[in-house]
Amino acid sequence: MLKKNREIFLLIIIFSSIRLVVSPFFGLGVDEAHYVLYAKYLDWSYLDHPPLVGWVHALFFYPFGTNEFLARLPAVIIFALTSYCAYLFMINITRSNRLSLLAVLALNCSFMFNVLGLMLLPDSLLLPLVFFLIFIAERVNQDKKIVYFVYLGVILGLMGLAKYTAIVVVAPLLAYYLINRRYDILLSKGMFLAALIALLMITPVIVWNIQHDFASFRYQGAHVFGSFTSSLQKFFISFGAQFGAYSPLLVIAAFYGFFKSLRQKNDYLRLAVLIGGTIIIFFLLTSFSKSTLPHWPAIFYLLFIPIGCYFLLRDNNKWKKNYAYLSIGLTLFLMLFVYVEIAGKFIKFPDYMSPWRDIYGFSDITAKADEILKENDNTGKAIAVTNWTLGSRTMYYSLTHGNDVYVLDSRKDQFDIWEKKPPLGLDLLILHTHFCKERNLKKIKCSSIEEAGELAIELNGARVDNIRYIWCRNYGGFNIER
Repeated sequence: MLKKNREIFLLIIIFSSIRLVVSPFFGLGVDEAHYVLYAKYLDWSYLDHPPLVGWVHALFFYPFGTNEFLARLPAVIIFALTSYCAYLFMINITRSNRLSLLAVLALNCSFMFNVLGLMLLPDSLLLPLVFFLIFIAERVNQDKKIVYFVYLGVILGLMGLAKYTAIVVVAPLLAYYLINRRYDILLSKGMFLAALIALLMITPVIVWNIQHDFASFRYQGAHVFGSFTSSLQKFFISFGAQFGAYSPLLVIAAFYGFFKSLRQKNDYLRLAVLIGGTIIIFFLLTSFSKSTLPHWPAIFYLLFIPIGCYFLLRDNNKWKKNYAYLSIGLTLFLMLFVYVEIAGKFIKFPDYMSPWRDIYGFSDITAKADEILKENDNTGKAIAVTNWTLGSRTMYYSLTHGNDVYVLDSRKDQFDIWEKKPPLGLDLLILHTHFCKERNLKKIKCSSIEEAGELAIELNGARVDNIRYIWCRNYGGFNIER
């Protein structure tokens, strides 16, 4: 087995090694830090997402502690598994080791999948689970052994623990058996057992929501669907972001693969069309009311970037073959260039226009805040930020200093749950970046406000950010009306 598949193992080792080497060279992003904090504040579930991403982080956080390398190690391991699953998936379609390897190479070249393969998000967890779902759904179609229904229930349960939108895959799964006229499977005791297992596995999410007035369900409904006002602008912004995130050439290949798959008889392709098609249609429709983040429809591109490249490569048309090679080669080159730049940060960008500002400098920012707190006797004092996007990184990089961090805003989010008591009466050291809105400061009630220092974050001689440290003495609350 190992000898037969040595090429795919070599490919996976090469890409995993690149990610592991680069991982310590830049700070955690907004979402990354947030999900590591899930492990710090371990719970049955969370406002933003179900708990699996936090539970996975906890397996590393509690035995080993945390740093950039350890925070990213789970994502690298999971995407290595995803790549191998993609290879097995493509082998069942192509019956060709060479074409399957090229298909998996294309997947590893895509920009967004390098993000998901380096930074652990709930979507990172869904990637291998989708392949497991396809494998076991096809197996159930061939053999109705009760153990396969147990596996099916476990996979669906894990998907539900990973992300709420995983519920979208249930309809295409049922449709697969309907199309195959397998009513005996749909109405079998095994299918009811699978549903029961999945339901039992997501009980932590249900219990947490009952305890918190269904806050997560309400938050996710508003988050995904936004308002009911349709907007073509939001649709085009969302769709355009996907082109940039996955690579324009590979996005075109993915849609080519989707439409080529529609009339294929292969069960793996049929399942891919049903699952991937449902995902992309769902998020394209919801993007009319709220801009869709590019990683949300990742399942569609996970399935159809490899499939699209396969159909292009096997075509007798030389132009199509060349397009596939160009798509893979150019995207690979750009991806490697980004890795080199993100690790070395060689390019000088104009002041306050660095694309790395969210992942650079926060360890220095929180270290400076710790110094100021200690100079002023940090009893009855804490750090605060006025923007939720700063909250997770400030909290994460303050862990080593042991300082409390508060997010001062009117937005109801996970930080309100983590903050066991309001900071009323405390002296708060507010971190105010160049990109924070001045009006947020005016909404804060304080007995007095004092400037406590400044820190310039620079890279290659250019200003990345500038942080003002401001004392809010005797914090009195956040004035929503102002």
